[in-house]
Amino acid sequence: MTGTDVIAKRDALRKWRSHHEQLWDEVAELSMPRKITGAELGNLPPMINSAELHDSTLRTACLQLANGFCSLVTPREEVWHGLNPPKGLEDNDAVVKFYSECSEELTHQLEQSNFYTSIQETYLDRAAMGTGADYSEWDDENGMLNFRHLPIGTYFIGQDHRQRANCVIQEIGYTADQAAQEFGIEKLPPKLQKEARDPKKNDIHVFLVLIEKVTEWSGGDKDMPYYMCCVHEESQTVVHTDGFFELPIHVTRYLQWGASPYGFAPTWIALPEAHKLSFLQKQMDVLAEKAANPPILAPASLEGEIGVGALDITYVNDLDPNRSPREWATAGRYDIGQDRIMEKKKAIQEIMHGDLFRLFAQIERQMTATEATLRQAEKVMQFSPTFSRLTSEYLDPKIRRIFGILWRQGLMPDPPEEIAQVNKDRSVMVPVPNVSYNNRIALAIKASQNTNYAEFIAMNESLVEMRPDILDNIDMDHQFRDNWRNAGLPEKSLMDEDERDEKRAVRAEQQAQAAQMEAAAQMASVAKDASAANGGQLPDAMLESQDQAL
Repeated sequence: MTGTDVIAKRDALRKWRSHHEQLWDEVAELSMPRKITGAELGNLPPMINSAELHDSTLRTACLQLANGFCSLVTPREEVWHGLNPPKGLEDNDAVVKFYSECSEELTHQLEQSNFYTSIQETYLDRAAMGTGADYSEWDDENGMLNFRHLPIGTYFIGQDHRQRANCVIQEIGYTADQAAQEFGIEKLPPKLQKEARDPKKNDIHVFLVLIEKVTEWSGGDKDMPYYMCCVHEESQTVVHTDGFFELPIHVTRYLQWGASPYGFAPTWIALPEAHKLSFLQKQMDVLAEKAANPPILAPASLEGEIGVGALDITYVNDLDPNRSPREWATAGRYDIGQDRIMEKKKAIQEIMHGDLFRLFAQIERQMTATEATLRQAEKVMQFSPTFSRLTSEYLDPKIRRIFGILWRQGLMPDPPEEIAQVNKDRSVMVPVPNVSYNNRIALAIKASQNTNYAEFIAMNESLVEMRPDILDNIDMDHQFRDNWRNAGLPEKSLMDEDERDEKRAVRAEQQAQAAQMEAAAQMASVAKDASAANGGQLPDAMLESQDQAL
């Protein structure tokens, strides 16, 4: 693929983004000023006149939504993910243990990297602009994972026939020195090589980085599923190419917006409320200023003679008190304005899921466990669609990409023979794991299943009392194990099914032996009493029953 091809593809994808840019800037002014699209290519965002902004509710709500994703979906202080065996290997204990150990190593490597700082920026873009993206790689220089956030407005997205992002072209601003560090000075065009050696030069140059899925009709390395091509835009020089086993850039959309490859954000729904709230706050500021420094109505004869400072004296005619100065037009209703402001603030908070995140903060302090579960289920169901999109579109492929990187770096444990696959180059590969989530949002969604089961049992309590055998319709063991997992309790504390069955068999055998011993003792006691009553001889009927028992 040539530099001209990459530039042409960027220009073709531009039409999809142009419809969003004006809206992004409008949203950024009210919610995230540093995200204005003028901030790309190494430039600072344009300054916003703070005197024109009279309310910060939407800004706070955006930060709260992004921080909520950080604390409830990918919390640094908790193990929020798990790696599970592929379908068909779930019952293989050695395979389960291997993927569990891989999950522990992955957690450790994420903690050592800049994952959590990078993903917060992605969450901020997702909350405010509807679209976020970042890049996952291995940092050879520092020997750790590295993640690079792609600022909104610096990239163009292409998607496949199933509306999945399969192509990203990023515009990056590098100085010649930075480009030489990234790509190697020998790869740069002569002009930039000369500039990189000149300490007085610090100009920004635009580079295009294309990453896309390889197809039969596209250019790129056919030996790898994904292809990268980096181009210096001015000279159209290809400065770097590479291939990947997984897509290294991951795009997340808050909600889908028609056929567009870019997402729809909740801030766009909140825009009318945010504009009205800013206007109301401005009006309330005017009203408060008038209350503190009210306008004065005074006769023309007192012009220049009215004192408005502390302890100032204004002299008036004693014979005509009506000609005294007085306050004018101060009858505004501050209380009504405050009510309207609170309505707008509440509307914005509901749109940005503020009530959900406050609910999690209040659970332990103000609610019973049952009430908390019901309230969680009510709020989480509204949040579930965007959470499902986040996991399936962004987190699942990202974790699989990280797993692949760590595997190729030799940081994962040795696999069991059941899943080890030896390639032609004698390298060993393992099946890609399934990803599960143990964060508070996922657990709240799963908890609704437990609640439904408890409500069903309570509803049928009277029927169970009349017909206890009706419970035979329920697989209690399976239901109990599901409830355990849905509650997020540790898997290692849940006994293996074979071990459980063995334990039950031992208990049943012990109970049977105890019952036999008790029956034998009872028979001996009865025989003794019968013998005593029969002159020391057992009755014939009792002898026959003993023979039958033997």
